[in-house]
Amino acid sequence: MTAERIGAWFEGRFIPASEGGIHHRNGESSQSTASANQITGVRVSLNLLGDRYIEAVNDRDIEQNAQQQRQVNLGIAGAVVSAPVLEASESSTEVRVGRFGWKSQQTSLMSSCADSLRYELGVRNRLYPDEYPTHAPGDGPTPFDTPDPKTHKTELERLVDEIRQTSPPPRDANLAESPDAQGGEKLFTQIGCAVCHVATYKTLTPGTRINGGTYKVPKLLGDTVIHPYSDFLLHDVGTGDGIPVAGWEGILIVNIDC
Repeated sequence: MTAERIGAWFEGRFIPASEGGIHHRNGESSQSTASANQITGVRVSLNLLGDRYIEAVNDRDIEQNAQQQRQVNLGIAGAVVSAPVLEASESSTEVRVGRFGWKSQQTSLMSSCADSLRYELGVRNRLYPDEYPTHAPGDGPTPFDTPDPKTHKTELERLVDEIRQTSPPPRDANLAESPDAQGGEKLFTQIGCAVCHVATYKTLTPGTRINGGTYKVPKLLGDTVIHPYSDFLLHDVGTGDGIPVAGWEGILIVNIDC
C-alpha cells in the first residue's frame, strides 16, 4: 500500500491538493500527475510487527539517544519529536516522545493507526473525525469508522488490539552465531552505525501506565529486552520531499526523515 501526497507551498504555507492532497493507491501501476507548481511525495506503509514493544520503550531512552549522539561528536545528531497522545483526555494535552510514522509524528499505536486510517486509507475516525478542508461537498461524506453493533468495537480499536498481539520476526540464531555475522556485528559498532541504529532497549516495567493513562504495559511486554536497531529520532538524510507530516499540526517537519 502506498499513498501519494500532492500539494504546493504558497506564501510560507503548504496547501494540499483536493482530498487533503492524498492520492490513495493500492496495486495501481500509475501515479497521479501534479501540475508544474506542485510537489509530490510517496509514502509506503510501514511494517507493524512487534510495534507493541516500541510503544513500551521509555521516553527517556529515546531522549538519551539524542544526547549521546551529540556527545560522541561524529557530526550525526538526530532530533527528538514530542507530540500529543491523541486518545488521551481532552481536558489536558498529554505529550509523549514520538516513535511511529515516517517522521516520528505519532506517540502511540492508537494515534498512529488513526493517522494511517485517515491519511492512507481515507477513513475518518474518532481521532480524525473531520473532512479534509479540500473535500468537495458534492462528493458526499467520506467513510467513518463506527462501532460494530455486536462487539461495540471500531475497526481502529480492533486494529490496535491486533497489532498489540504481534511479535517481530524471530532472529535466526544459527546465522547470528556464524563467524561472518559475529564479525559484521563488531564492524557495525566500530564504524559508528550503532550510534544511530541503537541495538538494545528494555521496555518499561509491567503495570506502567502510558499514553496519558489510557494503556497499561502488560506483563507480556514489560521488562523485555528488544533489538529494534533504531534511535527513533529524526535525521536530515537528504531525502525530504518538502511535504510536512500529515499528523499533528503543532509540528512542521518537512525535510527530515526517521
